[in-house]
Amino acid sequence: MSALAIAALVLVCIWLGVLTFVVILLVRQIGLLTVRLSIASQTLSLDDDGPELGSSVPEDVASVLPEPEEKERAYLLLISAGCDPCRELAADLHGRRFEQNIVALVPGREELASELAALLPSEMRVVRDPKATSLAESLDLESTPFALEVESGTVTRKAHLHGGVSALIEFLDSGSAPVQKKSFVEITEREAIEGR
Repeated sequence: MSALAIAALVLVCIWLGVLTFVVILLVRQIGLLTVRLSIASQTLSLDDDGPELGSSVPEDVASVLPEPEEKERAYLLLISAGCDPCRELAADLHGRRFEQNIVALVPGREELASELAALLPSEMRVVRDPKATSLAESLDLESTPFALEVESGTVTRKAHLHGGVSALIEFLDSGSAPVQKKSFVEITEREAIEGR
């Protein structure tokens, strides 16, 4: 084989290696975009999942919530025993303490649900199957992990918790923060700064 043929073969191999690397990067980017789009579509379907904001919770759900005199707000957390993000969320919640009154609905096979329930903080009330499934069905919840805020028997907020424990903490903290009213001057100044 001549030196020219060897050089050509080496160049072809290098070119094929570069093309292979570019194809792998493209496949990776397409995969990331697909995951982001699926999360975005799940976020967009928040209105379709669970009860409507402002609606009353069904009586069977109200029976597992604390009495309104105890605490005004209560939170329902739906985590399924067969859901990987739910297991990660439960593992991250292990050892944490919450001041909020949270009721966790844990549907699924008993042995998996028991393992998941054992990871949840001790102050969190846990409801397992068969009642957990019937409560999730009466709330029309289809995706997990999911959180609802209930105030005086009315659904005030809801969220998908795809961000794990940080999404749950943000959801709980934003609900307990007092609403600050802004004056007309503050709103006008902010709009002027943002160029509206």
